[in-house]
Amino acid sequence: MNIPSWVITALLVVGAVLLCRGLGLVLRRSKAGSAIIAVCGKLVWLGVLGIVGALINIQILSWFRVFWILIFLQTPISLLFQSLYQIIGNAFANVSHKFKPPSKEGYALKGSYILPFTGKWTVMNGGSSKDLSHSWGIVSQRYAYDFVIVDDEGKTRSGNARIVGSYYCYGKDIVAPADGVVVSLRKKYKDSFVDGKNAYCDAPNLTGNFIVIKHNYDEYSFIAHIMKDSITVKVGDEVKRGDVIAKCGNTGNSSEPHIHFQLQSGKSFFFSAGLPIAFSGISAQEKAGYDLLDKRPCGGNLQVEGGISYIGRGLEVENALSSSATVAA
Repeated sequence: MNIPSWVITALLVVGAVLLCRGLGLVLRRSKAGSAIIAVCGKLVWLGVLGIVGALINIQILSWFRVFWILIFLQTPISLLFQSLYQIIGNAFANVSHKFKPPSKEGYALKGSYILPFTGKWTVMNGGSSKDLSHSWGIVSQRYAYDFVIVDDEGKTRSGNARIVGSYYCYGKDIVAPADGVVVSLRKKYKDSFVDGKNAYCDAPNLTGNFIVIKHNYDEYSFIAHIMKDSITVKVGDEVKRGDVIAKCGNTGNSSEPHIHFQLQSGKSFFFSAGLPIAFSGISAQEKAGYDLLDKRPCGGNLQVEGGISYIGRGLEVENALSSSATVAA
């Protein structure tokens, strides 16, 4: 029986992908394997360069195509399509806002928002400026935040880095940041593997388990990386500000347990524009020992305007009874 060449090629590609993915799942269990995966993950751009070289017939560049397969050591194929989807969504968000996405100076919040947790947490990523931004070039995540709990020694865990329960924020309550209606959620994915160094994704999407809440017209909150089966609401439920709705987990594309939170212009994570978030009734101070965890500059990470506060990387924050934020001397 003659098998078409394209079928053979497809089978070889699929086989190679599955083999690399299998090796990745095995290797990550050892420290040496984690290091190998970290190196392979950084070769993705060589793979992209190789594919481009092949398409435009530059033979020297096309040799780099071999590196494309290595990213499957840590990344399932579904994430590659999501990355493409993100690129398309980014273009859509730019075009729909005439290449002038919402800005801190030009956007007025319709609602009043608190932090999506209880107790003291630290801003690990995010801010209202380009220098502090979570992902300035990705319009939907421009004003997103990653929150973790950090001790005074600059550590986010106590114990084995490969156990999600070792991280201080794991399993902590997530609360609704404002009144609204749940319009979308996902709760079935298990926690991704964690080693304290690299980001892994053991779910078919980047965000893992998530909740989307509509608060006002064109104003939705998106909370991601939620613990499996911890979501206590369903689509259509009305929630009040401060209601416990889930627990912090490590699902989706994540380097360690944390809360990813963003305000966006629509229901879609990919096709919406991120909105600058001014929190109401919070307290904030520079986190002691943060420089031991993160060497990036944190200048301008707190701006208080009336009763609202724009926060950024390096601050320890919590919801407070007072109507304004303060900075410890």
